[in-house]
Amino acid sequence: MVATTRAVFDRQLNTLRQETLQLSQMVIDQVVNATQALQQHDFALARQVDKFDAEVNKLRFEVEEQCYTLLALQQPNSRDMRFIMATVSLVTNLERMGDHAAGIGRLALRMDGKPCHVNVPEFDEMTQKAVSHLRSALDSFTREDEKLARDIVARDVEIDQLHKQVYARLLQSMIDSPESIECATMLLWVSHNLERYADRISNLCERVVYYITGELWEYHVEPNIPEPVNA
Repeated sequence: MVATTRAVFDRQLNTLRQETLQLSQMVIDQVVNATQALQQHDFALARQVDKFDAEVNKLRFEVEEQCYTLLALQQPNSRDMRFIMATVSLVTNLERMGDHAAGIGRLALRMDGKPCHVNVPEFDEMTQKAVSHLRSALDSFTREDEKLARDIVARDVEIDQLHKQVYARLLQSMIDSPESIECATMLLWVSHNLERYADRISNLCERVVYYITGELWEYHVEPNIPEPVNA
C-alpha cells in the first residue's frame, strides 16, 4: 500500500515537472514571437503575443493549484517539499517572464503607424541569449545539475551588458534627434523587458539550487575594487 501510494505521488510530481516544462516552452515562444513582431513590424503577430498571455497565466495557476493540493493531501519528505515549493517559484517567475514578453508585443502595437527609424539589432541577440539561458536552466532542473544552475546565473551579465549598450545608444539618439524621443522611449522599455525577462532566469536557477541542495542561495557579483597603490 505504501509503495502504491508513493508511485502515485511520483507520477503527480512528474506531472508538475512536465507542465512546468510546457509553460517554459510557451514563454520561450512568446519572447521569440514578440521580438520578431517588433523587429519586423508584424502587428498581427504582436496581437497574438498579447492575447496568448492569458494562456500562460492559466497554466501557471493550474500548476500552482496542483502544488498546493499535493502539500495539503500528501506528506512530502523534505526533498519532495523542496521540489514542490521550487515548482511554485518556477511557474510564478515563468508567468512573469510571459508578462515581459507580452509587454514587448504591446509596445510593438503602440509603434504601429508612428515614424520610427531607430534600429536595435541587439534585441535579437538579447532574445537568443535569454532563450539559451532558459533552456539551460530547465536542463539544470530536469537533470538536477547544481553546477549548471549556478553557472547560468553568472551568464546574466552578458544580457546586462547588451542592455546598457542599447540604453546608451538610445539616449544618444534622443539627444541627436529629438524627433526620435517617443520611439526611443518605447524601445528603452523593450530593452528593459528583455533584461527583466533574463533576470528571472536567474531566479529560476536559484530555486533549482534550493531544490537540489536545500540552500537558499542568491548570486552576488563581487565588486571590482582596485588594488591599493603603495605610497
